[in-house]
Amino acid sequence: MKPPHPPECSEEGLSELAPLDDARIAEIAKALGHPARIGIVEQFEDCRPRTVHEIAEHFPLAQSTVSEHLRILREADILFATHDGPRVWYCLRRSVLAQYADAVGDLSLPNPAAG
Repeated sequence: MKPPHPPECSEEGLSELAPLDDARIAEIAKALGHPARIGIVEQFEDCRPRTVHEIAEHFPLAQSTVSEHLRILREADILFATHDGPRVWYCLRRSVLAQYADAVGDLSLPNPAAG
């Protein structure tokens, strides 16, 4: 049987990102607030899509538990999924993490309006 050929992990065609408000910053922080989800995100450092099976191989967790972590990351737009027949490929939405990092960095800046 021929191994699956993963799709490209391009964000092209995904919805435009809105500026992050406080609620959205908190949603992303909550989604990243579990060590397993951080570990999942770290698996995408090479910009290669992965299936739930490939991701689950790296954790001492049931595949159903990994699937739940993937759902939380998808709902926060940190990951997106591409369906290929019965297979679902997950990709990291780097732009969301970059936007989040900028927003968190801005929290450390003085607020002139608070003066």
